[in-house]
Amino acid sequence: MTDSNIREGAEPAGPWAQSAQRAFRFLYVAVCLAATAWLFSGVRQVPPDSRAIVYRFGTIVRQQGAGLLLAWPRPMEHVVVLPSAERQIEFRIDGFDPATNPNHYLYPEARDNAAFLLTGDASIVHLQATLLYRIVDPAAYILAAEHLGPALQRVFVVSAVSVCAARDLDTILVARPELVSGSNAAAGIGRERLRADLMSAINRRLDALGRAGASFGIMVSRVDLAASIPSRAKTAFDKVLVASQEAERDIANARTVAARTALAANQDADRIVTDADAKAEERVAEARTRTATIAALAHGSPGLSGATLLNRIYFDRIGAILADAARVDTVDHNGGINLILPGPVPQ
Repeated sequence: MTDSNIREGAEPAGPWAQSAQRAFRFLYVAVCLAATAWLFSGVRQVPPDSRAIVYRFGTIVRQQGAGLLLAWPRPMEHVVVLPSAERQIEFRIDGFDPATNPNHYLYPEARDNAAFLLTGDASIVHLQATLLYRIVDPAAYILAAEHLGPALQRVFVVSAVSVCAARDLDTILVARPELVSGSNAAAGIGRERLRADLMSAINRRLDALGRAGASFGIMVSRVDLAASIPSRAKTAFDKVLVASQEAERDIANARTVAARTALAANQDADRIVTDADAKAEERVAEARTRTATIAALAHGSPGLSGATLLNRIYFDRIGAILADAARVDTVDHNGGINLILPGPVPQ
């Protein structure tokens, strides 16, 4: 190789040397791009309903809401994106789902009798629940994220057992609508407070775990429940409801018949009383008419009474009667023993 062939920046002679040089350049560019990507790997966009927690060598250094996040690349800083404090996270309680019963495949009847709770009046109820919670302590939530699901299952079961044991069946679900209206109103208020009481019981247990140093960094904000009873018990409750409705119908019919009978009896009583009053007034008027002459004569002759008054009436009327007769035969009732009167022979 002569001096004329050696120039600064000239490609080396030979194919192997040229290939090695090009490979080195490509590797150099790739390393520069990887370094640039690593340097800007901590820059990201935080969604509107999320927040970013920045760890620096395992320690939380800051928390940032939605927007552009600037952070050092790993392993210097580590970014964890979590839901915002206002966002609710849904968690389904599958420990009360009959399909998740471990004995489901061994005992098919366990599908209808899995995970039932005992109420205060010795009844049983099945609950299907969904919890909605918010993250209030990101650091505790990240540390306990792997154990959060089983812990929430256990906390809910314990809280549900205590809450259901302090209530009767009708304050959990509508099982006996045939109760009196006052009892139904009280049971309705109890059913409305069931979710609030259960949520309070769960939060109290989560706070107790936090004070004991095992915080999960969450707070339950809502509990959705679907309560039911076993299928066999539901059939019995339905029969009781049908019997109660039939009894109420028979009672209503009996009251209708009784009211109708009482109305007819009152009408008959009013008619009888009215007829009796009319007949009494008629008889009184007739009696007054018949005794009017005697009463008038007695009023005009104040000194007469008894037989004397009767004789006076007789003598006043006998004359007019005798004047109309063609012949009058008179007999002394004190003078003779026998009396012969004209006429047919008596039989």
